[in-house]
Amino acid sequence: MTATLATVAALLTLLALPGFPADHWIAPFPLIAVSLSLAGVMVVALPIALLRRTGAVKAGLWIPVASYIGLLLLEPFTIPDSLPSGSTPWLLGLSLIAFSCAVLAEVRPLRAGLVCTGLNVALACVYAGRFPISHTLIVFLGLQLLIVGLIMGVRALRVRADHADTVERQAQLLFEDQQRQAATETERVRTDALLHDTVLAALLTAASQQTPERAVSMSYEALAIVSSHERQSTQPTVAQFGLVWSSVAAGLSLSPDTVHFALTDVDSIELPPEVGDALVSATVQALVNSVKHAGTSATRSVVGSGVRGGGLRVVISDDGHGFDPNAVTAERLGIRVSILERIRHVGGTAHIRSSPGNGTVVTLEWHPDPTYTPLTRRPGESLLSFLPRRRLYQLFAATIVAAVLIATVDALVNTHAYASILSSVLGLAILPALIRGARRGVMSDRAAWTTTCVAVLLCSIATIGLDPADFDAASVARYTCGVLAGAAMGWMAGRRVPPVITVTALVTQIAVWAGPAGVIRLGLAGEIVIVIAGLLIHRAIRQVTAAARTAALKHRDLTIQYAEQDAFNNERQQRLQHAGNTAAPMLHRIITTNGILDEDSRTECRVLEQALRDEIRGRSLLNSAIRQVISDHRRRGTLVQVLDDGGLDKITAPALDALLNDAAHQLESVQSSRIVIRTGQPESGTAITIVASTPDETAAALGFDADDEVDLWHTIPHPDTAALTT
Repeated sequence: MTATLATVAALLTLLALPGFPADHWIAPFPLIAVSLSLAGVMVVALPIALLRRTGAVKAGLWIPVASYIGLLLLEPFTIPDSLPSGSTPWLLGLSLIAFSCAVLAEVRPLRAGLVCTGLNVALACVYAGRFPISHTLIVFLGLQLLIVGLIMGVRALRVRADHADTVERQAQLLFEDQQRQAATETERVRTDALLHDTVLAALLTAASQQTPERAVSMSYEALAIVSSHERQSTQPTVAQFGLVWSSVAAGLSLSPDTVHFALTDVDSIELPPEVGDALVSATVQALVNSVKHAGTSATRSVVGSGVRGGGLRVVISDDGHGFDPNAVTAERLGIRVSILERIRHVGGTAHIRSSPGNGTVVTLEWHPDPTYTPLTRRPGESLLSFLPRRRLYQLFAATIVAAVLIATVDALVNTHAYASILSSVLGLAILPALIRGARRGVMSDRAAWTTTCVAVLLCSIATIGLDPADFDAASVARYTCGVLAGAAMGWMAGRRVPPVITVTALVTQIAVWAGPAGVIRLGLAGEIVIVIAGLLIHRAIRQVTAAARTAALKHRDLTIQYAEQDAFNNERQQRLQHAGNTAAPMLHRIITTNGILDEDSRTECRVLEQALRDEIRGRSLLNSAIRQVISDHRRRGTLVQVLDDGGLDKITAPALDALLNDAAHQLESVQSSRIVIRTGQPESGTAITIVASTPDETAAALGFDADDEVDLWHTIPHPDTAALTT
C-alpha cells in the first residue's frame, strides 16, 4: 500500500502544482521555496523509506504528514485574503497524500480518524474567509467522507491480510502434521519390509538349519542393516528402473535357467526413487516366495512393460503348486508387508492370482497420478478476494451503463447534442466484448483493437455540440468515468497498449475541447490517478499472493524434507536400534558357528523372529513388560499371537502404558498353550482382549473334533469408556 501511495503521491503533487502560481503570487520567494520544498519532501519521503528496511516505512509515512502540517502553517502567509471563485487550492490535492499516509501509519482506526479530521479542520480554517462558507463546508464534508472511506478500505484490507496470514499459518501447521504422519507411515512400511526381508529371514533360515551358508550371508547382511546409522541423504527426483533393478539383481542367487527375465523394455522408464525401490523390492520378495513355496523345479518369469502415461507393470509368475490367497493368515507377513503394503504405499497396485495346482501370478503396477498437485492450498487467496475479478468487472460494467443512461437522458432533455447519444450506442456495443475479456482475463487481438477503435471514435464525437464552460468535474464524469472504466476492463483482459491508447485519446480530446487546463479543472487527471491507484493496489495484491504461493511451495519442500528426515530418525533408526539390540547377539552367533546351531539356539532364533514379527503386526500392544512376558511364554513353547487392529491410536502414552502393564500382569500366571492378544475398536468399549486356551488332547487323540478349552478371557476397557462409566 505504501508503494502504491508513493506513486500516487507524485501524481497528485504534479496535479496540484499548476494552481500554485496563481494562488501564491504575493508570497515572498523564501516562503515559496520552503512550501515547494515541503511538497517535495512529501513526494520523496515514501520512496526513500521503501528503499530502507521495513521498520523505516512507518516512520517514512509520518514525514509527509509532518510536511503537510508545515504547509498548513505557511499557507496563510503566502496566499491573498480572497481567492478566485472556482479555483482549487493546491493543498486540497496534497491533503489526499497526508490523509493516506496517516491512515497507513496509524493502525488504530479511531486515532487515524482523529489525526485526519484534525488536518481537515486545519485546512478548512486556512481557507475560511477566502472562499464562500458554503464552498468551504462542502469541501470539508467531502474530504471527511473521503477520510472515512480511506479508513474503512485500509481497515478491511488489513483485516483480510491478517485473515490470509492466519489461514496460511493454519494450513502450514495442518500440512506439517499430515506430512509427518504420512512420512512416518511410509517409513514404517519400508522398515517393516526391510526387517522382514533381512533380519527375520536370517533368523528363520538359521532356525531351519537347511542352508547354513545362506544363513551366514543373510546374517552379515542383517547386521549391516541394523548397525547402519547413516543420515538419510536427499534422493534424486527420478531414477531409471533399469538402474534400480541392476543394483539389486547382482545379489540375487537365481540363475537364468530357473528364471526368465524380460525387463529390457522398461529399463529407461523414469520413476520416483521410492517407487523404483518399492517395485524392485516387491519383485524380489515375490521371487523369494516362489522359490520357497513353489520349489526349485518350477519355471519362473519376470516380465516388465510400460503402461500409458509413463507408468510401469511388472508380472512375476511361476507354474508351481499355487495356493489360496484367501487362506493366508494375518501372521504371514511376506505377502502383506513386503508386497501389498509396500506397493500400495507408493501409489501403486499389487494383485496376486493363484489357486492350488495352477501356479501363481503377481502383478505389480504403478501409474503417475495426473491429478497430483504439489500444493493443495492457495496461499493469499482470501487476500486476493478483497478485490475479486468478478466484482471489479461488474462494477466497471455498471459504471459504463450508468454513464450511458445519464448521457442519453441529458442529451434528449437538456443539451440536444445527439452525438452524445451515438457515442452512448457505441459504448454499449463494445460492452459485451469488454465483459467477456475481463471475466476470462484474455482478449483476442481482433476484439482488443476493435474495441479500441470504437473507443477512440467515441472520444472524438462525444463532445460535439457541447460547451466546456457548461461542465464541471461532476457533470463531465459521466463521459470520462465511462471511458476510463472501459479502459480498466481492457487492462483486466490482459491488454496493455489498447487501454493506453484509449486513455490518451480521451485526454487529447478533453485538452482540445476544454483546453489543457480543462484536463485538471474537469477532474480527468484526478480520475486517472484514482484508476492508476486501484490498478496498482490490485497488481500489488496479486504480487503478494504470488510471493505467498512461492513461499508456500518452498515451505512444502522443506516440510517434506524435514518430515522424511524426522521419520527416518524417529521411526527407522529407533526400530533398527531395537532390532539390533534384540537380534544382533544371535546374528553374531550364527556367523561365528558358520550357521550350525544347537537346538536351544534354533529355538531362540524362532523366539526372536516372533518377537520382531510382533513389532510389525502389533507394536501398539507392546511395552517392556509385555515383551518380557510374551518371550517367557514362547520359550516354554506357547504359541502367542499379537494382533493390532487399531483402536489404541488416540490413547495417551501414560494411559496406554498402564493398560499394557495390566495385560502383562494378567499373562504372568497363564499356563495355556495358545495366547491371543488383540486390540478392540473404540466403539466396542474394549481396549485389549486376551484369550488363553488349551486344546483338548484326549479328544484329539480319539479323533474327535473339539473346541479349545478357554483358560482365560480377559477384556481391558477403553479409557474413554471407563471414564464415561465412572
